[in-house]
Amino acid sequence: MHRLNKMFDKVHWKLIFVLLFFYIIVGLIVGLIMYHYYPDYYFSWYPAIPGYFTLMGLVLFRCMIVCRRNNPKKIINVYMMMRGIKLFITLLSLLLYTLYIDVNTFEFAMVTLGFYFFYLIIETYIFIKFEKERIKK
Repeated sequence: MHRLNKMFDKVHWKLIFVLLFFYIIVGLIVGLIMYHYYPDYYFSWYPAIPGYFTLMGLVLFRCMIVCRRNNPKKIINVYMMMRGIKLFITLLSLLLYTLYIDVNTFEFAMVTLGFYFFYLIIETYIFIKFEKERIKK
Protein backbone atom coordinates (compact mmCIF):
# COMPACT_ATOMS: atom_id res chain seq x y z
CA MET A 1 0.00 0.00 0.00
CA HIS A 2 2.85 2.39 0.81
CA ARG A 3 4.36 1.86 -2.66
CA LEU A 4 1.00 2.62 -4.24
CA ASN A 5 0.80 5.94 -2.36
CA LYS A 6 4.36 6.78 -3.46
CA MET A 7 3.45 6.07 -7.08
CA PHE A 8 0.42 8.34 -6.89
CA ASP A 9 2.56 11.05 -5.33
CA LYS A 10 4.88 10.82 -8.34
CA VAL A 11 1.88 11.10 -10.65
CA HIS A 12 0.63 14.11 -8.69
CA TRP A 13 4.02 15.80 -8.88
CA LYS A 14 4.15 15.19 -12.63
CA LEU A 15 0.71 16.76 -13.05
CA ILE A 16 1.68 19.72 -10.87
CA PHE A 17 4.82 20.20 -12.96
CA VAL A 18 2.82 20.07 -16.20
CA LEU A 19 0.26 22.46 -14.74
CA LEU A 20 2.87 24.99 -13.61
CA PHE A 21 4.86 24.62 -16.82
CA PHE A 22 1.87 25.38 -19.02
CA TYR A 23 0.56 28.18 -16.82
CA ILE A 24 3.87 29.98 -16.51
CA ILE A 25 5.01 29.44 -20.11
CA VAL A 26 1.69 30.52 -21.61
CA GLY A 27 1.57 33.54 -19.29
CA LEU A 28 5.08 34.60 -20.30
CA ILE A 29 4.52 34.03 -24.03
CA VAL A 30 1.25 35.94 -24.11
CA GLY A 31 2.77 38.73 -22.02
CA LEU A 32 5.81 39.03 -24.28
CA ILE A 33 3.66 39.03 -27.42
CA MET A 34 1.43 41.74 -25.98
CA TYR A 35 4.36 43.79 -24.71
CA HIS A 36 6.42 43.67 -27.92
CA TYR A 37 3.84 43.40 -30.69
CA TYR A 38 0.75 45.06 -29.19
CA PRO A 39 2.09 47.57 -26.67
CA ASP A 40 -1.13 49.61 -26.83
CA TYR A 41 -3.00 46.63 -25.39
CA TYR A 42 -0.46 45.71 -22.71
CA PHE A 43 -1.42 46.96 -19.25
CA SER A 44 0.45 47.04 -15.97
CA TRP A 45 -1.90 44.57 -14.28
CA TYR A 46 -1.22 41.84 -16.86
CA PRO A 47 1.09 39.72 -14.63
CA ALA A 48 -1.70 39.42 -12.05
CA ILE A 49 -3.86 37.44 -14.50
CA PRO A 50 -1.52 34.45 -15.07
CA GLY A 51 -0.58 34.57 -11.38
CA TYR A 52 -4.22 34.40 -10.34
CA PHE A 53 -4.99 31.49 -12.65
CA THR A 54 -1.86 29.63 -11.56
CA LEU A 55 -2.84 30.00 -7.92
CA MET A 56 -6.43 28.92 -8.64
CA GLY A 57 -5.17 25.94 -10.64
CA LEU A 58 -2.99 24.79 -7.76
CA VAL A 59 -5.90 25.18 -5.32
CA LEU A 60 -8.15 23.17 -7.63
CA PHE A 61 -5.49 20.48 -8.01
CA ARG A 62 -4.98 20.25 -4.25
CA CYS A 63 -8.73 19.99 -3.65
CA MET A 64 -8.91 17.17 -6.20
CA ILE A 65 -6.11 15.26 -4.44
CA VAL A 66 -7.73 15.65 -1.02
CA CYS A 67 -11.15 14.70 -2.37
CA ARG A 68 -9.75 11.67 -4.17
CA ARG A 69 -8.21 10.42 -0.95
CA ASN A 70 -11.11 11.20 1.38
CA ASN A 71 -14.24 10.72 -0.74
CA PRO A 72 -13.58 9.73 -4.35
CA LYS A 73 -17.28 9.33 -5.15
CA LYS A 74 -17.83 13.08 -4.73
CA ILE A 75 -14.93 14.18 -6.92
CA ILE A 76 -17.23 15.37 -9.73
CA ASN A 77 -19.23 17.49 -7.29
CA VAL A 78 -16.05 19.03 -5.88
CA TYR A 79 -14.72 19.71 -9.37
CA MET A 80 -17.93 21.45 -10.45
CA MET A 81 -18.09 23.42 -7.20
CA MET A 82 -14.50 24.60 -7.70
CA ARG A 83 -15.31 25.58 -11.29
CA GLY A 84 -18.25 27.64 -10.04
CA ILE A 85 -16.17 29.32 -7.35
CA LYS A 86 -13.44 30.12 -9.86
CA LEU A 87 -15.98 31.62 -12.27
CA PHE A 88 -17.49 33.73 -9.48
CA ILE A 89 -14.10 35.02 -8.30
CA THR A 90 -13.05 35.77 -11.89
CA LEU A 91 -16.21 37.74 -12.61
CA LEU A 92 -15.87 39.55 -9.28
CA SER A 93 -12.28 40.51 -10.12
CA LEU A 94 -13.43 41.85 -13.50
CA LEU A 95 -16.08 43.92 -11.78
CA LEU A 96 -13.68 45.27 -9.14
CA TYR A 97 -11.08 46.10 -11.79
CA THR A 98 -13.70 47.98 -13.78
CA LEU A 99 -15.00 49.88 -10.77
CA TYR A 100 -11.72 50.82 -9.08
CA ILE A 101 -8.90 50.77 -11.61
CA ASP A 102 -10.67 51.39 -14.93
CA VAL A 103 -7.51 51.45 -17.07
CA ASN A 104 -7.56 49.34 -20.23
CA THR A 105 -10.75 47.66 -19.02
CA PHE A 106 -11.55 46.01 -22.36
CA GLU A 107 -8.05 44.57 -22.68
CA PHE A 108 -8.12 43.33 -19.09
CA ALA A 109 -11.47 41.63 -19.63
CA MET A 110 -10.46 39.99 -22.93
CA VAL A 111 -7.14 38.70 -21.59
CA THR A 112 -8.82 37.43 -18.41
CA LEU A 113 -11.52 35.60 -20.35
CA GLY A 114 -8.94 34.19 -22.77
CA PHE A 115 -6.90 32.81 -19.90
CA TYR A 116 -10.06 31.55 -18.20
CA PHE A 117 -11.04 29.43 -21.20
CA PHE A 118 -7.48 28.25 -21.86
CA TYR A 119 -7.07 27.13 -18.26
CA LEU A 120 -10.53 25.57 -18.33
CA ILE A 121 -9.27 23.25 -21.07
CA ILE A 122 -6.08 22.37 -19.19
CA GLU A 123 -7.91 21.80 -15.89
CA THR A 124 -10.50 19.61 -17.64
CA TYR A 125 -7.64 17.54 -19.04
CA ILE A 126 -6.22 17.13 -15.53
CA PHE A 127 -9.65 16.19 -14.20
CA ILE A 128 -9.98 13.51 -16.89
CA LYS A 129 -6.58 12.15 -15.81
CA PHE A 130 -7.83 11.98 -12.21
CA GLU A 131 -10.98 10.15 -13.28
CA LYS A 132 -9.05 7.64 -15.41
CA GLU A 133 -6.77 6.95 -12.43
CA ARG A 134 -9.78 6.47 -10.16
CA ILE A 135 -11.58 4.16 -12.59
CA LYS A 136 -8.42 2.12 -13.18
CA LYS A 137 -8.06 1.68 -9.41
